Amino acid sequence: MTREVEISQATEDSLPRLASIFGRAFVTEPMMTPLGTEGDSVERLTKCFLYFLERSIPRGTVWQVAESSGAVVWDSPEGAEEWEEHPWNQPRISALADDGGARYEAFWDWVYSHTPEEPLWHLDSIAVDPDRQGQGYGGALIAAGLERARSDGVGAFLSTGTERNVAIYGRAGFQVVAEDDFPDGGPHVWFMRWDP
Repeated sequence: MTREVEISQATEDSLPRLASIFGRAFVTEPMMTPLGTEGDSVERLTKCFLYFLERSIPRGTVWQVAESSGAVVWDSPEGAEEWEEHPWNQPRISALADDGGARYEAFWDWVYSHTPEEPLWHLDSIAVDPDRQGQGYGGALIAAGLERARSDGVGAFLSTGTERNVAIYGRAGFQVVAEDDFPDGGPHVWFMRWDP
């Protein structure tokens, strides 16, 4: 059962804390390895999420729990059509990559090619401060997005490169619809879908 927690839209005030939480959480996420492995990975990913969240928070796609202890980015079906440039496709994020972004951009083009074209909610990213994990925050953030999808009468979609996340999302009702290795050495990615 998902714990009752207060969920609110993230504000720019929470940006530094959330970028740090996402940066630390995603340091072991294989889907971030196309950025490269040189230097301080936590610092690189924190900058990456800072740039991403700077664009996402004003659009109302970032939801947080308890004193910015965790957050999720849920893109609505119509949200994807409204982007002039998706927040992940920024030159300043590509510049963080070891190779100037060539592998990063090719990887995300490959991921997007596995994304259904029909209207779906998209669980982009989720992270909870390690000190607050196990308290139901992640489950509540997932459930809040699925409730929006349910009220819209549409499904939801996500991708993950972390095998243990498959079971976590499975408990929320997501099912693996495909899995594949990115050409040129991976990573392996699971594509998951939830339907109301």
